[in-house]
Formats: sequence, C-alpha cells, structure tokens
Amino acid sequence: MVENNNDFLRWEVKPVWIVSFKSEIVGSEAGTHTFEVLGLNRSAGDINRNWEKIHSVEQFNQGRAAKPSDFTITIAVKENGNAFEAMRRLSKGAIEFDIRCDLIQDVTSHKDSPTLNAAGKHVWMKGFEKFIGCVVMRESQTIEIAEIPVREFECDALRHSILGYEALKELVEGDGTYPSVEALADAKTFSESNISE
Repeated sequence: MVENNNDFLRWEVKPVWIVSFKSEIVGSEAGTHTFEVLGLNRSAGDINRNWEKIHSVEQFNQGRAAKPSDFTITIAVKENGNAFEAMRRLSKGAIEFDIRCDLIQDVTSHKDSPTLNAAGKHVWMKGFEKFIGCVVMRESQTIEIAEIPVREFECDALRHSILGYEALKELVEGDGTYPSVEALADAKTFSESNISE
C-alpha cells in the first residue's frame, strides 16, 4: 500500500507517462488498452527538426525548406510490475503505441491532464506532450543504486503533439503539415500573458 509523504506533497503534482495501444495512428481499436509507467526515474524526448537552407545562384542563406523531423523518446522502467511486462511485449511484437505525459495528483490515481487544464497552473509543466505511433527501437539494461535493474526503452515516434489547454490549440508535428499559424497565435498569447504578470 502506498501512502502520501512529504516529498509528494511538496510538489502537489508529479509527471507520469501513460502508454496506450493500439496507437491512434492505426485507427481501429485505438487506445483500447492503457497503463501507467510508474516507478519511472527518468525519461528523455529527442526531437530533431531538419531544416535545409535554400541558396540562390548568387546568394547563400535565402530561406529554409522543411524536411521530415525525427522524434525519439527513451523511458527507463524498473524491471518489475505490469508496466514493465507490457512494455516488453509491445517491444517484442512491434506493436505501435502512444506515450502521453499526464500529471498525477494522488498517489493512488491520476487525472487526465487535457481535461484537468493543470498545465496553466504549473509553469514547469506547460506544454504537455504526446508521442504518437511509437515502436521500440532499442532496449538496454542498467543497474541502478541499490542494485535495482532498470530497462531503457528507446522509442521512435511518427508524430509529436504538444497538447492544447485553455485557449491554446493542440499542435501536431510529423504529419506533413506545419501548424505555423496556431503556433504563432500561441506564442503571442504566452508573450502577452508574461508581460501582464
């Protein structure tokens, strides 16, 4: 049984990764099954946006052409529990899944962040994100402090989404379009709110 403690209460919220499968990119039976990756001691998302410079005959650096972006996320899971076993089977079966960052407000349950709109209240977690159409590319094992084995799942994603909240729209990257108008409007909203504060 897990109980509240001072470390948990100090932050009020904690991030938690939710894995859902099949991926929404597949269409049918999307998100039928979900599980929380608890006991997660670290995660790292790597986004590589490939902009190619455009040159004219007589002058360099005229502009930029957008090329496909690369999205990877690595999550480290302690080698025990249902989440670890589910990740191993998704990895082995090459099953596409989605990884979504939520906020956990109570140690026994969590509320979905898009409906909670908690991002606006916690500056350090603004811009909740989701990696869509993930497959596990690489697994590696490390031994952590207290000799607890940890498995790192390095995942490649087809889409990356910054979730919307309040007046801001969800921004999806990787589908061949660039949401420049929505992103510009969101950036203006943030800059005006920072000035007013």
